[in-house]
Amino acid sequence: MDLQRTLTPAQRWRRRASRPAFLGLALLVLLGLAGGLLALRLRAAPIELTVSARGLQFAAVERGPLALDVRGSGVLVSSDPRWITAQSEARVERLHAQAGSSLRQGELLLLLSNPQLQQRAQESRWQLEQAEAELKALQASLDSQVMNAQAAVQRAEFGARSAELQWQADQELLKDGMVSKLAFQRSRFSVEQAGQTLQLERELLQRQRAAMQAQLEAKRAALARLHKAWQRDLELVEALQVRAPADGVVQELTLQAGQSVVAGALLAKLARADALYAEIQVQEAQARDIAVGQSAQIDLRSGGREGLLRAVVSRVAPKVSNSLLKVDLRLLDPLPRGARPDLSIDGSITLSRLSDAVQVQRPVFSQAMSQAQVYRLIGEDLAERVHVQYGPASVGRIVIQSGLQPGDRIVVSDTSSWRLSERVRLR
Repeated sequence: MDLQRTLTPAQRWRRRASRPAFLGLALLVLLGLAGGLLALRLRAAPIELTVSARGLQFAAVERGPLALDVRGSGVLVSSDPRWITAQSEARVERLHAQAGSSLRQGELLLLLSNPQLQQRAQESRWQLEQAEAELKALQASLDSQVMNAQAAVQRAEFGARSAELQWQADQELLKDGMVSKLAFQRSRFSVEQAGQTLQLERELLQRQRAAMQAQLEAKRAALARLHKAWQRDLELVEALQVRAPADGVVQELTLQAGQSVVAGALLAKLARADALYAEIQVQEAQARDIAVGQSAQIDLRSGGREGLLRAVVSRVAPKVSNSLLKVDLRLLDPLPRGARPDLSIDGSITLSRLSDAVQVQRPVFSQAMSQAQVYRLIGEDLAERVHVQYGPASVGRIVIQSGLQPGDRIVVSDTSSWRLSERVRLR
């Protein structure tokens, strides 16, 4: 009572005001303790879920070598495709093959028609035959002219020789006084005249031969042009019978009988069945370590060992398209029968090899170099949740860096619906 009397009114007011704050703080502490006790109780007695083991997949953790690889899908592609185009305007008369047909070199693929082209080729042939006849006639005429010139040279030679003999005889007669000096001078002039005539005839013969050669060369050039024109028209006519340029499989052929095509139009695509490589597409996130020269394997989806072929990375596309990277694989094993261009395939590329790694079949939604939770089997009918650290991963397996030991068995099926349960009972 004395203590109450000694307190001032202000002190008594502050004392009464602090009591609610103290009570609130105490209440918060009590609530925190209650929550902690509840959490401990829940942890001590986790929610247990019962599921059917039927339909679940299990895998055992193992230790051993592991090939780290990536996978993609794609098709077989011809390394030597042949694009067959129309050489001239034409109309499709008949189809002798369809897409997917196997052809030998020279086998008929399409039959086209072009009456105007065929008529032009015939006219070119006629012009060529006429030019050949004209060349023969010109050759005969020029040969006759040259022969006449040669005869004139011979006559001039005879005349020159005769004049020279007469002049020599007149020289002897002049010494004996049996011929006049005037006759001797005439004889000498005859020799000079005959010599000039001979020289002139020889020049005329040379010019005649040169002119003959020039005319023949001009005629032969014209004949060669006509022959090339006829040959070109003939080749175009022959090209109306479209034949396979090499052994292969028809990949594209969309024409129909009666359809018109223009020069340069694509008629068909032919691919060699024995010159194929694999073209696969790999997810961008998995393709960072792909390089030329890495080992690979092709699966032709035939369901047997004969459909698995060894390969090697031959080319990596320089850029990513639609989050996919295109990779070319060169085949090392011979292709089995039935392999053809555009055949769907699966491919896997080995990036590296681990000599010793704790590993397991990849659980659903598992990601390399990440943390996750999996359910480890305890006995035959119970699974508990454990935390694991994943390492590198391949197509079907993933490295366990911590959380599991060799011999452990885990659930690799989708367990996302179990996330609230620490333990799961299997029945």
